[in-house]
Amino acid sequence: MIKTFISAAVLLSLPVAAYANERTFKRDGITYVYTSSRDGDATVLEGKAFPGGSSYTLTVRGTRVTGNVGGTPVSFRIAKPLAKGVETASR
Repeated sequence: MIKTFISAAVLLSLPVAAYANERTFKRDGITYVYTSSRDGDATVLEGKAFPGGSSYTLTVRGTRVTGNVGGTPVSFRIAKPLAKGVETASR
């Protein structure tokens, strides 16, 4: 019984395992976890910022970024367009 409790406590203390397509980066002490997908000519970034866990969705079209961060609408420009994702072949 105690072994089960300790195992559960250890599992709960570990960070949530990232999905294969999740990416992370840190800036100013905040860790951003996100996934990206293509929607026509746009790249959609969806994720959360930690600590705090506030969620965000950003749509990038060329150098224009629009979206929602923690319930607040945002809109800004970036210096250059995002690189297109690398396509891989599968059998």
